[in-house]
Parts: sequence; structure tokens; C-alpha cells
Amino acid sequence: MKKFLRVVGKIIFILFTVFVASSLLIVGGIWGYQKYKDYKLEKYLKALPEDPTISTDMTVKLHGDEKIGGQKMTIQEKVDAGLNPYVADTSGNGISDWDALHTYHTDPKKFSTADDGISDLAKIKEGLDPTKPLDKDAIEEFSIEDEKLDVAIHTNDLNAKYHSFIESYQQDELEAIYEPVREPVQFFNYTGEVELKLPEKVKNKKKLKAFYFDFDKEDFVEIKKQRVEDDAIFATINDSFPVFILDPNTYEKIEKYYYFRVSGFQFSRAVAGFDHKVFIFKRAWRDSDNFVEDKYEDEEYGITELSIGTIGPISAAFLDGVYALLDKIFAPLDGTDGTLLARALLDYGTVMGTPDYVKKYSMPWIFDEEFNQEEVYSAKVIDTGFLSNANAFRFGNMLTPLGDGGICAGIVRVIERVFNQEEIEKELSYKPETVKSWLREYLGSAGYKSLSYNLEPQLDQYAFLEDGYLYGYRFTDEQISYIGKETYIDDIVIDPSKIDEPDRTLVKMLETQWIYANEMINYKTKPYESSNITIIDQVEDALANGNIVYASLHKGSGGHAVNIYKMEYDEFDPDLIRLYAYDSNFPYGRLKEEKKRELFMNIYKKKRKTADGVEEYFEFDYTPFSSKNYSYNNTTDDHEIRFFVNDQALKGK
Repeated sequence: MKKFLRVVGKIIFILFTVFVASSLLIVGGIWGYQKYKDYKLEKYLKALPEDPTISTDMTVKLHGDEKIGGQKMTIQEKVDAGLNPYVADTSGNGISDWDALHTYHTDPKKFSTADDGISDLAKIKEGLDPTKPLDKDAIEEFSIEDEKLDVAIHTNDLNAKYHSFIESYQQDELEAIYEPVREPVQFFNYTGEVELKLPEKVKNKKKLKAFYFDFDKEDFVEIKKQRVEDDAIFATINDSFPVFILDPNTYEKIEKYYYFRVSGFQFSRAVAGFDHKVFIFKRAWRDSDNFVEDKYEDEEYGITELSIGTIGPISAAFLDGVYALLDKIFAPLDGTDGTLLARALLDYGTVMGTPDYVKKYSMPWIFDEEFNQEEVYSAKVIDTGFLSNANAFRFGNMLTPLGDGGICAGIVRVIERVFNQEEIEKELSYKPETVKSWLREYLGSAGYKSLSYNLEPQLDQYAFLEDGYLYGYRFTDEQISYIGKETYIDDIVIDPSKIDEPDRTLVKMLETQWIYANEMINYKTKPYESSNITIIDQVEDALANGNIVYASLHKGSGGHAVNIYKMEYDEFDPDLIRLYAYDSNFPYGRLKEEKKRELFMNIYKKKRKTADGVEEYFEFDYTPFSSKNYSYNNTTDDHEIRFFVNDQALKGK
């Protein structure tokens, strides 16, 4: 018997070793393959064309002697001075570039000309010389109070006095679950100690605690430095996340939980009687062998067994190490089907919250069909119903002899007009209107005179003009018939004069529409205050009316154009909006290759105090692949975005 057990033990050990080795080989192979895919994507992003006619350089050449909005400096003057031509205040300190140069003789590129951290605006408001350093320790403490919100800031930081904002924060779901004892508030442009007064009838005041709600983690985080004094909590904050005051009955339930899920589906059901096994561990003072067991049956997801227990600090530290190791293994798969495949079999993580919240988080299919930790939350969605595999061409951006930086603008305008049920010009001839295009035509022989097309003779070849189904069009010429099937964008140049009909006329149409759209945007529409916050309201109105929007992205020597078809307000952050974009550099098939369903840009609603009052504006960031090789934004760079609907610029109210 002992000999038999030893043999069985050896067999089990060998099988286990083979299983572990095979698993490591599979994971290593997936990791290596994903690294290779990341390398290919990075190489592809670097090679993407940029349209020189949609650029800051073009704006300067066409409108250099003009002024944007109420600015006193021309575009050319700002560019020559190394300033952002699209905003009045390059440094963001509340002093316009003009006033910095000509009124106060400060550096318009610096928030603090004296480099002491105190803004030029604060010093000017205090009657001080903004060019001379100030000893912060010599400033007497003062208070900033908001009686309506029952909060105060006690500080000697002059920046807080002239740049901070205090606002209430409301999120019905969070308030219903966590029952804050007073109204949550946000402190913008301030770090340091704040005072939050407590309601008179609140019990156990000494036990109350202040928490951040972290938008990025979607978790509560206890503020490290805080104290209860009299009828208020004093907390030291270092972020603009909303601050909640929670009572003991709630915050004691907000614990760090570890969860771990293994899903074997039919295999594990046959062997062990369940499809999914979920463990939830609450961190406590010591380990416990007692588990609360539960079982759930779902018609679609099968049988789930749940075990809830507690673990001590040593076991928790061990799990932290295991999770860190798993993160390293799965990190290269983030955002790919590789991650989805891995997560289908295995899921793990930590979450802060109440027990019910943790159950919902770890088993969303059981407790809430709409709860999905992989998805982006939204408070409101405005969706036109645009689909890239129906309402856009199956091919993407392309290079032509004239459109040597890609003809994205033409593709975007055609997609917009067809979807918005606007007439596309059946026949169009281009005539140069800008100085640059005139010079290119007559001195450089650019060939713009040949930019024309006529769809009339073969309208039956372009069914999309009637049914709006652009994706149905396929190239038929043998030289390019593979585009849209085997590849979606390449470095080949498509010359309409060398291909057959009906592709010849289609490419000529896109090429003509490209220069027509750019001339209309860069010549007929003069630069305007494109960060006006009410422009976002106009974008929402357009989408709500079923119209997709043409977005023109400008930077240095090149630019790009995309279609905006959906708007989504973040569920937790009231100042974050996502605009979903169809990008002709990533048509449906190409996007599918990257395991992405949609691309979006972030819109950040902002406001700042200036010498003339409070200014509301927005910033944008279109970095769909977390790579600065493919990014248009004005959060870190001096880029610009403009929106158009049916050729009309959205300039705000």
C-alpha cells in the first residue's frame, strides 16, 4: 500500500511539475507575443502621416497678423515670443501674455516670475512686486471661508487666496451607500489643511474620519493627517478629489478586501461541481479558518461558489506579493484580448469598500448586470448611433501625390456629411484661395488645378450616397483592391490617375474634399477662442440632434481630423467628459487588430481666476494608445482643437 501511494505521489508530482512548466511557457509565450505586438504598434504610430495643412504653422502663415478673441497680441507675435498662440495666458497664472510683457514686465511663460512659487497674480493683487522673491514664512496666516458649505482654509499661502476654489460635490450612489455626515466638498488648486465643520446633532464626533474619493481608483482613501477639534475636522489634503466625512458605522465597514476567482467552467463543474470559485478575504488582526460559504446559480454564467474569510497581516503581505507578481505577468496584456482571456480563467485584486460593494465588484454578473469593472462608468451618454463598420469606409487614411500628409480631412468631411444626411457636392472643382496654396500651385506646380471630380456619370457605383452605408464600398482596381481587406493604411501613394473607375473618381473626390475642407477651416474660418467652455455644450447639442461632429486637431507642423460621434460624462468626476472619435488612421479592421472597440479623447472642464474675474474653459487630451508618438492635447502641449458641424464652426456663446 505504501509503495502504491509513493508511486501515486510521484505521478502527481510529475503531473504538477509538467502543469506548472507548461503554464509558465504559455504565459511567457503570451507575454513575448504581446511585447512584439507593442513594438509593432509603436512603430506604426511613429509612421502615421500628419497633414501639414492642419497645423499651427499653417495658421501662422495664413493668419499671423490677426488676433484671437480679445487678445492684444497677434498670432505671429505670440509664436515669435515662444508663447501659446491659442490662449491669452500661456503660463496660466491669471495674467495675460500682453499684460505680463507690457504692463507688469514679468515672464509670460512662468507661473511665478520670481521662481518662489507664488503666482504673479497673487503678488500683484497684494500690491507686491511680482519680479522679486518673497519669503513665504513672513506671510501672516489668513482664512478663506465658505459659509454656505461650512468649510474654511487657514493658511499663509497667497496662491490659495487668489487661485483656489471650493465647491460642493454630489454623487447620489456614493451618498446612498456611504451616508456621509455632511455635504462632500472639493478643494481645487489647494494643498494643505482644511476645516470641515460638523453638523450639531452628529454623534460620536471624536470617531468621525475624513476620506478622499479617488476618481482614478474609484475607491475611498482615508486621509492620513487629520484631527477632530471642537465641532470640526481638520484634514490635510493634497488633491482635488472630493472629501467625505463618514461616521463609525460606515467607515468601519470600509476595509481592504482581497478577492481571487478561478473559473474552470464545464471542466471544473464536472470535477468539483462549480463553474467559478470566488474567495473574498477581509484583512483583520489574524487568520481565521472560519469561512462563510454561499452558492449562486445563473442561467448564463453557471454555478458560482463564494467563500468569505479573514486573513492576518502576514497572509495579506503574502497576497500583496503574489498579486504584484501576477501584475508583472499580465501587464503586457493590458487592453488586449490576452487580458480578457486570462481574466476569464483567473481574476484577482484588492478593493476598498463595504462587504456588499466587494461582492458586487468581484462577481458583477451575479449582483448587477450593469456593473463591470472593465468598463468606463458614465453619468450621461449622448450617442448618435454611428458605427465604424457601417458609417465609415472600410479603408482608412491614405497618401496621394497631393495629399502627402494623408487626406484625413476629406474622409472626415465625407463621413460627416453622409451620416448627417447633408448633400455631398456631386461635382466639385477646387480653386486655390490661400496664399500658400496659390504659391504651391503656380510656383511649385502642386497640381491643385486638377483637384476636381464629377460623380454624376456613375452615381450607381456610389450607393453610399443614398443608403449611407460607406463601409459597403470596396476598391475594385487590382492595384489597391486589397486595401480594407488585408491592410488598412500603408505607406503606398495612391495616384487616382493610375487606377481604374469607379475607384479613380472616389479617390479624386476624397482628395478634392480634403483640400476643400482644409481651405474652409484654415482660410474662411479665422482662429477663435477654441477653449470656450460653451463649445462643449454646442457639441452636446449637435450630437443630441443626431449629427456627428468634425474635429480638427492642430499642432506644430502637422495635424489630423476625426469624427466625434458620442459623448460620455464620467459617473464620478463631474469635470471629465469623454468624446468618442472615429479616426481614419484606425478604421474598423485596424482597430479590431489592436483589440480596441472605440477611441476617445478626454475633455477636462476647468476654471481659473484672472485679473478680470473667473474664466471657465476646457482642455483636451487625445492620446488613445498611451503613447506620446500619437497624441494631440493642450494639457502638456500647445495644441488646439476646433469643432465643426456641417461646415459651421462651433465658437461657443
